[in-house]
This record gives sequence, structure tokens and C-alpha cells, in this order.
Amino acid sequence: MNTRHDPFVFSEASIDKEQLRKTAFNLRWATVDADVIPLTAGEMDFPVSPEIIEAISRHARNGYLGYLPDLGLPSFREAVSENLIQNGVQAHPDQILATDGAASALRIACNAVLSPGDEVITFDPIDFLLPHCSKMAGATVIRCPLEKGTGRLIPNSMDQFVSAKTKAILICNPHNPTGRVLRKSELLEIAEFAERHHLVIINDEVWSDIILGSNPMIHLSSLSEEISQRTITISGFSKSYGISGLRIGYIHCQNVELFKNIIESSDVKSTTAGASVLSQVAAEAALLNCTEWLASYRSHLKEIAEVGSKRLSDIPGFSCPVPEGTFLLFPDISNTEYDEENLSQDLLNMAKISVVPGAERWFGPGAKGHIRLSIATSMETFNEALSRIELFFNHDN
Repeated sequence: MNTRHDPFVFSEASIDKEQLRKTAFNLRWATVDADVIPLTAGEMDFPVSPEIIEAISRHARNGYLGYLPDLGLPSFREAVSENLIQNGVQAHPDQILATDGAASALRIACNAVLSPGDEVITFDPIDFLLPHCSKMAGATVIRCPLEKGTGRLIPNSMDQFVSAKTKAILICNPHNPTGRVLRKSELLEIAEFAERHHLVIINDEVWSDIILGSNPMIHLSSLSEEISQRTITISGFSKSYGISGLRIGYIHCQNVELFKNIIESSDVKSTTAGASVLSQVAAEAALLNCTEWLASYRSHLKEIAEVGSKRLSDIPGFSCPVPEGTFLLFPDISNTEYDEENLSQDLLNMAKISVVPGAERWFGPGAKGHIRLSIATSMETFNEALSRIELFFNHDN
């Protein structure tokens, strides 16, 4: 359902940069000098959909903001399960846990599965939160390199990294930072590997709404009942709807015993944890009423990704594929005279552009020779950022 009749325009005019400089933290507008354009964190510069604001206001005007059921609002969990069903996943509201963000969901999942002394396999490069949450659970992170340049899973590459201590494999689809959407063959290889070695798959699908190319998003738990029984899927609403500050995500797990462990790990039954009522109301509104808004947002991101990839690839020494998913560009800059750290610092100091270096602390050793740029802004702002980068290299030469 979508009640919207006035499509949102993702333009420079729709962005309030004065407000962003007061409220956009996490390496963004509120944390940099006024002349810097931040292309850093995975957050959008656009305001959220009016339908979300209206839903929050409407619920708040009711005057009641009390405790919720342990798993979350029934209507929120029904909206999530219906969305999963539409994507081919056999989901039920009783298999959904509302969490205070996708990052929190990842931490809960890792704590439910991993113990000190365990090992967990993940890919390299990958967003730092996946190995971080594994380490917080006491596990040792084993990195399986992806194919350089494409981000593809190298066939049969995981076998050399498994041991008797391995308990889980962590994946991110679409992949941060490469922007690759995993193919069905890759997902099946991961699932077969997990089954062969009796591993749980912790499956981060927080970017699953942001598909920019022709390769479809295939939800891991849609592939078979057997696969779904060993999969914990986490997701959220910050990437798709810009509500990261509301801290709302969820866990879906069809395995009854595994889901019990997740509930215990979350500590929601003691009321020390859980997602707020207004956050769940906002996310429910996003799922039910923002279909057209999200489609327009994807179209905008697709256009800006194509423009950005081409202009960056035209810079000598750069190679920047168009991302298949996410709103992230991940150019290889290893053929320039810079490494990732020096280039990021010089772009900040001289071009007044803030990017994320492909440093081990952010993505693992496999990100070396890359930088990451967020494109979740207006075409005008991003073109200005690209012009500054081009001018930096022209002057440098």
C-alpha cells in the first residue's frame, strides 16, 4: 500500500544543509568544517518520507507510550514478515524480533551463536561491524578473501579457512563495501558449505532494498527450508529510509531453538533492551506506505552511481565499477601514487572532501588500495565533490 500522491524529488532543494550541520554526526556534516563535503557514513542527506513523520506524530498524539511485547509491536512484526514473504521468505511474526538497530541485531546474533574460543568465517573486505561483533562475543575472526576487482566469492575458497572451532559464517548481501549483489550460485555455495560443516549463517541484509543493477536481490532464506533453518537474518531501515537515529532493526530466524537463543541473548524479557515504540511505528510506516518513495530514491541512486563511477574511472589511476547494490562507490586507487590513507587525508585537507579510506580498521586488509564514497546525496552536491576530486588530481599532475 502507498498513499502518496506527490512524489518526493531527490534534489539539492530538498536538502537542508544548515540542519545537517547541526544534526548529521557519525563523520558527516556536523563533524567537519563548513567547507567540507562529507561522503563518508552510510546515511542519506535527504529528509525522511513525510509518511514516516506523520506516523510518528499520529502515534505520539495518542498519548500512550508504554512498554511493548518482548518481541516488539505485533503490527511491526506483521509488516516485517509480510515484506519477507513478498521476497520469497517463509516468515511468521513470531519469528521476528524487533531490535534497536541492525548493528544491535548483529551483536545479538553473534552473542547467541558464538562463545570465547570459537572461530567465525567472514569475507575480506567487509564492513567492520561484522568482525567487531564477532570479537565482542569472544570469537576469533577468520577472513576469506574475495576476488580482487570484482568482489566475487572465489569458488571453494572457504574450505581452507574452516576448522573444528568454526561455528558460523557471516555474510553481507548486498556487500559493503564492494556494492556487489551475491548471485544465487554464491549463496548456494555458502549454504552448502555451512551445512557440510554444521555452521550457522549470520546474514546481514541491511542493504537489500538498495538494488541498482539488473542482478536481483535473492534472500538467503528463500532458497530452501534447510537453508532457512541454519540462517539468522538481520536487517534494518537506516539505509533505505534514513531513520538511523531511530535505532530500529530486526532479526528473523525460522529455527525454533536458535530463535530461543537469540531471545535469551537479547535480554528483551528483562526489559533492559528492545526497540522503542516510535521507532517501530516509523519502520512499519516505511514498509507499508513508502513504496513509491523508495522506488524514487533507488532511481536517483542508480543515476548518481552511474555518473560517479564514470567520472571517477576517468581519473588516471582510478578504477570504479558501478555498484550493483548499496549507495557506496569503492574505487581502486592503487594505480595512483597514493595509498588509501594518504589520499583520504589529502582530499580532506586540499579538496575539502571527506571519504572513508580502505583501511584495515574499517574493512579488513582486502580493502587496501581503495577508498569508499557514499552517494546518498543530491546530484548537485555529488557533482561538486567529483569536480573537487578531479581538480585535485589535475593540480597534482
